[in-house]
Amino acid sequence: MKNIILLLFIIGIQSNISGQIDTLSVQSIEGITSKMIALISGDIGEKRNWDAYRNLFLPRAQKISIGKTKDGKSKVRVMSLEEFVRNVGPLYAKNGFEEYAIGLTINEFNGIANVFQSYYCKNLTGTYEKRGINSYQLVYSKNRWWIASTMFTNETKDSPIPDKYLFKKYKTKGAKE
Repeated sequence: MKNIILLLFIIGIQSNISGQIDTLSVQSIEGITSKMIALISGDIGEKRNWDAYRNLFLPRAQKISIGKTKDGKSKVRVMSLEEFVRNVGPLYAKNGFEEYAIGLTINEFNGIANVFQSYYCKNLTGTYEKRGINSYQLVYSKNRWWIASTMFTNETKDSPIPDKYLFKKYKTKGAKE
């Protein structure tokens, strides 16, 4: 009986260690926004940690993509977090995906923040490569930051990312700070 109890105790400790959620990233705006794109990035066939991803968001968070249809009309797609994980998530593992920040602009006041995170992204099959802006709406509650919603849109030839939203090395040559 002692051996069974000891075995159950060891299994419980191991599952707790392997199932831990990163709490450091949610302590800062830079941390939580960087963690979001890190969690969706990975090699072809690599399973994403959707539990860690969900931990970044409020339970009723929304993911909103904004773009254009082929005939140039505005297109908005609104998804719950679970719809995003279910519908878009499998594409990240199937095609591989890499995204990183090329700019970060933070506006914060009294526990709320709006963040523009300019990004570069591509799939690893070579069929998709874009730059754009992730817009985060964040709240500080229970000693951490939470993502309330994200909106994202890709830049276009007619709407390039303004230099003010880019880190210096990604700005147009000759642009002022």
